[in-house]
Amino acid sequence: MKTMLGWIAAGLILSVAGAYGQEASRRAMAEELLTLMNVQASMEKSMAMVKQMIPAQIEKTMQAMGQTNRIANLSKQTDKMMALMSQELSWDKMKNEFITLYAETFTEDELKGVIAFYRSPAGQAFQSKLPELMKRSMELNQKLMIQIMPKLQTLSMEMNATPPAATAPEKGNK
Repeated sequence: MKTMLGWIAAGLILSVAGAYGQEASRRAMAEELLTLMNVQASMEKSMAMVKQMIPAQIEKTMQAMGQTNRIANLSKQTDKMMALMSQELSWDKMKNEFITLYAETFTEDELKGVIAFYRSPAGQAFQSKLPELMKRSMELNQKLMIQIMPKLQTLSMEMNATPPAATAPEKGNK
């Protein structure tokens, strides 16, 4: 009986050690993938683009809503907001979270495949063109948001002006 319990315990220890080894391997591959994807530089470039685009976007939005009197204080507030975002969303603070996210999301085989893609000429072309693609996507989103902002404002005003419909009392409840 003691021998049987010993074998079971050894089996459990080996399975836990194997699972830990697989997790460590996936984490290492996830970190390699993040490096190949150049996530740190992409995050930094994205934050720089956001820092440039947010003030103009807020100003355009406020103008579309007819709130031009608040634009003067906007720069100082936006600078503070962006500084906080840069600090709290820095690569140093987020790296381990990204590694965990990728390691938990993808299997080892999937990570190997994605790593192979990013090492390929097509993957390298994709990686080099991604910042421009993201920039143009953000510009497109801004353009579309500016176009629908007056409609959203009108809808919001209508919703605030219309009181909720009163429910009729049920028959028999007096």
